[in-house]
This record gives sequence, structure tokens and C-alpha cells, in this order.
Amino acid sequence: MRLLSLALIAAACLAGAAQAKPLVIVAEDYAPATFMADGKPAGIDVDVAKAVFDHLGVPYEIRLTPLARAWEMLKTGDADVGLHFSISDERAPFVHWPKNAVWIADFVFMTNDATKAAHNLESFDDVKKSGLTVGIINQNAYNPAFWEAFPSPDRANQHYFPQLAPASDAQTNLKKLEANHIQLFPFPLILGSHLVKDLHLTGVTHYDWVLFSKPYPNAFSDKSTYSDAKYPNIQALMQAYDDELGKLKANDAEYQKFVRRYQ
Repeated sequence: MRLLSLALIAAACLAGAAQAKPLVIVAEDYAPATFMADGKPAGIDVDVAKAVFDHLGVPYEIRLTPLARAWEMLKTGDADVGLHFSISDERAPFVHWPKNAVWIADFVFMTNDATKAAHNLESFDDVKKSGLTVGIINQNAYNPAFWEAFPSPDRANQHYFPQLAPASDAQTNLKKLEANHIQLFPFPLILGSHLVKDLHLTGVTHYDWVLFSKPYPNAFSDKSTYSDAKYPNIQALMQAYDDELGKLKANDAEYQKFVRRYQ
């Protein structure tokens, strides 16, 4: 009987430890989707993730880190979920995406006043002919049309088309635009407008034509070992997350609260 009691206590302790392990969520600093405010992660994607996982009763911790580091954590399973990770063939072997995206972004070319006044750009061909330097964020997926225009066969090792200049984050590229160290930067308009104001930049504007639109779901790591009594593996949790996010987006008034909070 004593041995049985000890076994039950040990089993209970192990179950409690498994349940206590928080879901590790990572994201880059990408305001207003994800950013730090008063020492805590905030933003559209952060608020949506909190609402969904709180409703599911899943404990979590959210860490903001450079994109390359966040992606490496997802690949190795050191992180379970990545916020604001768009779908790409390069990422597909390492993560799965739910059906529902948190939101859809329209990408434009951010630029500066001098460049916009001197160059009437309406296509990728115009950009290539102009010879202008295009800032990008290292390891961002963008979309197939962009990479067809600026072929970069070894992006994993930062071997990019000569016209492209990689940086670690959007803030760096926007500051480089202001200083005219680069002349163009493909970026979601809603995020770019927010950051320009937040960074108090002058002379930074955008071209009106939409380069492409792309959904931003959250990525779930194939290497994740997350498990609890309710969700035996990361695939089960992703399905529950997807169902809950779908319900949230179906209630448009409630969903728009998350978006308007940062506009």
C-alpha cells in the first residue's frame, strides 16, 4: 500500500509538472503586430494570441527576439508557437500553420520624399531599372513574385540579389530610408505607418501601389514537445487554436477591437 501511495504521488507530481510547463511563444519586434510596451509584449498578434490561449486554458510565455533567433527556436522545438510567421516553402518542413490567419497585410514600398519625387515606380521592373537599393528584413519570406523579380537562390546564407540590402528588423530599414542609405523597403502599410510615427521619422513616405497581399497566421513547431491533459500534442493544440480563432474572427466587432486598438 505504501509503495502504491508513493507511485500515485509520483504520478501526480509528473502530471502537474507536465501541466505547469508553459507554451513558449516567440515573435520579432514588429509593431503594431508585436512589440514591447511598458516592459511587456503587446500588439495585435499578441492580444489575439492571449485571448485565444486564455480561452483554451493554456499557460504560456511570450518572448520577443530577432526574427532569425525566433525562427531557429521554432526549428529546434525550443519554441512551440511563432507569432506573425507567414507561409513559405522554406519554412514548411519545420512548422505547420492553422487555416485561419490573424490578419492579412498589404505590402507597399516604403520610401523617402526625395526618392518618390525623383522616381515614378509602378512595377518591380521599374525598380530594377532604377538601380535603387531595396532594404529587406533578413529571412523574411515576402512572396514568390518578389523573389522572381529579385532572384536570391541562397537566402538562408544571406546571398541576395545585388540590389537588396538585408537588415535585422523593420526599424533599422525605416531609419535607413530616412538617411537615404536605402531608397525602398517592402513592408505592410499598416505597420509602416505605425512605426514611422512611433520612431518620429521625417521624410519617410510610401508608394501607393500594392506589391502583394499576404496572410499572417501563427506557426506551430513540428519539433514542439508541448503536451498536457487536454491537448496531447502540438497538433491537437493547433486545431483547438484554429477553431477558437475562427470563432473570434467570425465575430467581426470583437475582432476589430484588437486591430483598432493599435491604429
